[in-house]
This record gives sequence, C-alpha cells and structure tokens, in this order.
Amino acid sequence: MLFLAASAFAGVLINEVYYDPDPEGDEGNEWIELCNNDAAPVDLSGWWVERGGQEFVSCFDIGTSSIAPGEYLLVGGTVGSLPGTFKDGLHNGGSETDGVRLVNAAGGVVDTVLYDSPNTFLLPDDLGLTTSSTANDVAGGHSIGRWNGTGDCADTDVSGDDFLDYPVPSPGAANAAPASGGGEDADCTGASGVRLNEFLPNPEGSDGGQEWVELFNGGGEAFAVSGWVVRGATQATGGTESEIPAGTILEPGAFLLLGSGGIGSVSLGNGTEGDGVYLQCNDLVVDSVVYGADNGDLLLDESGEVASLLGDVPGEGVSLARRVDGADTDDPSVDWTSSSENTPGAANKTPLCNPAGAEGLRVNEVLYDPSEDDSTNEFVELVNTGSVPVQLEGFVIEAAKSSWGINATLPVGAVVEPGAFFLIGGGTVSNEDYSATKLDLGQGGDGDGVRVLDCTGVVLDTVLYGDSEEDELVGDGGATDVVDEVSEGSSIGRFPDGEDTNAHTDWHPYGTPTPGAANADPGQKDSGTDPGPDTGGEEPRQIGCGPNSERPDGAACATTALPFGGLELVVAAVVAARRRRP
Repeated sequence: MLFLAASAFAGVLINEVYYDPDPEGDEGNEWIELCNNDAAPVDLSGWWVERGGQEFVSCFDIGTSSIAPGEYLLVGGTVGSLPGTFKDGLHNGGSETDGVRLVNAAGGVVDTVLYDSPNTFLLPDDLGLTTSSTANDVAGGHSIGRWNGTGDCADTDVSGDDFLDYPVPSPGAANAAPASGGGEDADCTGASGVRLNEFLPNPEGSDGGQEWVELFNGGGEAFAVSGWVVRGATQATGGTESEIPAGTILEPGAFLLLGSGGIGSVSLGNGTEGDGVYLQCNDLVVDSVVYGADNGDLLLDESGEVASLLGDVPGEGVSLARRVDGADTDDPSVDWTSSSENTPGAANKTPLCNPAGAEGLRVNEVLYDPSEDDSTNEFVELVNTGSVPVQLEGFVIEAAKSSWGINATLPVGAVVEPGAFFLIGGGTVSNEDYSATKLDLGQGGDGDGVRVLDCTGVVLDTVLYGDSEEDELVGDGGATDVVDEVSEGSSIGRFPDGEDTNAHTDWHPYGTPTPGAANADPGQKDSGTDPGPDTGGEEPRQIGCGPNSERPDGAACATTALPFGGLELVVAAVVAARRRRP
C-alpha cells in the first residue's frame, strides 16, 4: 500500500466518523463524512474505504462519484449521497486503537483516522507511523470530527490533534466550533473547591461508553468549570481528555457527572501497573488519583512527583469513591475506597469506618508461597485479641515486595468477634471469609511483608519475612528484623495466637497451615512444624534458629525433633485445634 497523503489527492479528507450509533445500533447506521479542501473537483471513481482493527481491510466501495471544492460527501448510513452498509461494520474502539482510511483507485492511502488507544496492532497513520497520538474514543451516539481551531477539513496527519468528540454529529455539514474553544482560556479561580469524587474504571462487560467520572464542589461558592478537562491516563504522559462544555456551573454541594449518564465521554484504565484520573484547569492539575497495585507506569501525583500513595483497584462494576464526599488528604490509600454502592451524580456510599477496638487486631498466619497456584491459594489470617467485636469494613491488607501496596480492602459487613479469626484468601482457600482476587504476596526475596491497616489508614500490625532485609522495610515499633523464609507450602504463624512483642520470635513455621483456625504449639511433636528448606527433613526449626539466625536483637531459641512417622499426629492435632468462630 502506498502512503500518498501529500499527493494531489491530499485535498480530500475524512472529516467526521460516526462509528458507534446509539441507540439505533451499528448495522446500516454508521457513516463517514468526506470533505474537499482543494480548489478543484476530485473524481472518486474506484476509491474505497478500509476499516482498521487488527489490520486495515476493505469495507466499502465508493463506486463512481466525485466531490466538489468545499463539498461534504456522506459515505454509508441511511441518508446522503452514498448510503449503504460497511462490510462487517466499523470498529467501536473501547480496548485498543481502531481506524478508518480512504484509498484511491491506484491503491494509495489518501487519508487515515486512528481512534482510541493503545495501538496494540500497530496500525499506521498517513506518515506510516504507529506512535502518533490517536483521537479519543467517544461514547455511543457521538462522532469524532475535525477541528483545527478555526474550522474543519484541515489535516496535520496526527489524529489526536485533528479530531474532537462531537456529542451532536453533523452528517453532510461543516463541523461546529467546540463548545468551549479548546479549554486554554478556562477560569481557574477557586479551583481548590472542586474535587474528583467517584469514578467507574471497569464497568461490567464492555467498558466502551460505560465509564464515568463524578466531580463534587465541596466549597461554599459556585464555580464555572467551563473548559476544564478530565483526563484518564494509563501511561505517565498523554491519556484521553474529556472537556467540560461552556456554561457549566458547579454549585456548592453539587455533583457533575462526565461519561455514561452524564456529559460527553471518558476513557479510564483498569489499574494495571498504575492508572490515573486527573482534573485539570488549563495547565493546573486541580486534583488527581493514581490507583493500582503498583505504579509501574510511573504516573505523577498533583505535586508532579511519581505517585507512591495509591488508591485501591475496585472490582468489575464497582466504583472507586472518596470515603467522605470532597474530603482530600492527598493520600489516595486513605481518601479512596471501593464503594458500597455506585452513586453517579449523588452522595457516596462507602464502607462504614469504625476503627473502635481495632488495637487488638493482629496478623496471625500467612501463607505466601503455596505448593499450588499462588494467585488463588495465598492467604492472610487475622485474629482479634481484644474483648469487643471489630468492624472490618474499609480495613486494608497491604503487602510489600519492595514497597507497600494495597492487596485487599475488606468489604461491607465484615466483622471479627473477640478471640476469632478472619481469613483473607485468594479464592480457593478453605474457610476464607473474603476472597481477595488481587492478593499478591511476596515470596521472601530481599525481605517482604504483610500488614493490616484500619479504615483511617493507621497501621495496626506488621510482619516482615524472607531471607534478607535488603529492601529495608520497617515493621511495628521500628523493627527491621525479618522472620526466616519457609519452604514452599509452609506458612508462618504466631504462637500463642496473637502473640506480639514486635520481634521475629513471635513467629513459627508450619508445614501444615491452619487457615481460619488456631495455630498449634510448635514445641509439640504433632505441631506440623516446617523442617525448613535446608535441614533435610531431620530436624524442625523454630523461626530465628535456621541458617539466617543472625538478628539485630540477638535472640536465640531451641529446637525439638519431630520423629519420623508423626504425620498422623500432625493431622490429629490440627483437627483438634480448629476452633474457628462464625
């Protein structure tokens, strides 16, 4: 295929694309509008249209036609000069770059439009490049149309610069000036009163057109937010921008919804390696939230630094919401949580935050290297050593490999009674009280950790473990010593349950884990003690007495042999020890 965008046919352009009709449906209703900015008519005989998904393929033959200077020619749909249906339909964006292009009778590419991102299948633009910015994906019923600041039918060969979101398409006619003139003249006065308040990054089923972002005015005055931009980012730079139309006023205590059910459309990431939502007024970042298990894509916070404090990743169909409407400490791990109920355009419903009595909550047992699939068999067991029930709604489990990140936010209704256990598992763990699909514990390399935080962000209890302390994690009371690494399939657990002196000697290896039940006495022959990876199975080891026994506190311990053939006793002891409360 020849790239001839600079040829004599450069005056014919794709001016507007309606690729996702709504509510009438795609078939027979999609259309592409051509324009001619040349001084002479252009014969379109033998030209065709191609659609791009994984590759560009022919989908519409234009036949014998021509387009006069300044004329708009509608291709496809039910009205206009060339009605008809695109073979197999135009792609609707929603997950990766799609496109359309116009090809002349000689096989030369006259014009290309790419929309949505990322460009997974490397579709080329008019210059043959696969790295140029693309037009934003738009909601159903919207079109993408050219606008160069003063008019339409002009081309820079970069779709991201040339095309805007048009909520009201204009088939066969000139594209109107966008409502707010590009957003560079927006009024930022009083910007600090307006906040991102709730958003849905991962709707059930297809994301396209279903995502939304809610703003909230927590100040005492009405603000004009005309020309402000909401940007969804999956990389450190760029992203999809949605501009707030002219004349938009946000009253005190009011909500503004962008995207599905509201104004325009938004496109958000699902939290993979860190994604973000940014509220901008001109070049000012008014508010932002970066969310994900980690920030591998190095997105920035409001200060311009790489974000280290992250919001959780909500489940499919669940929004991420501020715990209190408009309340902002600039720490997403504290301010934001998975909502109890999605409330676009209304006050948030988030988990009850009641940390009363939580000072007795402890991490009691951890299985970080299961003998089966890690993604579903890891677990973290909590125990309530206090005298009152603890409401766990909004409490957080964090894990660290090199740094701390949220692994689970405990759900509405979660509670643990005095002396009872609460088990967070990966989905297939016996007795689990909550399945955490994002549970991803470190396996001990360079020192890893698990900790539990209450719903206000206070760290209640921490355990550090592994074969070294190279990541320099800090535990409770400033402790830096780590619990010795155990073999695959073994857990580490406190004995007695909930024992906490902020030292590694509180912890013991268990070759037979007891999720949701009491830990056995490691000094008894039937305790299921892990012999450790380096002992040849002849002698069990209490944690702190193995090959990595050098500790900052100089603690030492004794070992007790487990006779060969004691497996039956191990099983019996575990069954007898189970006293899990409802």
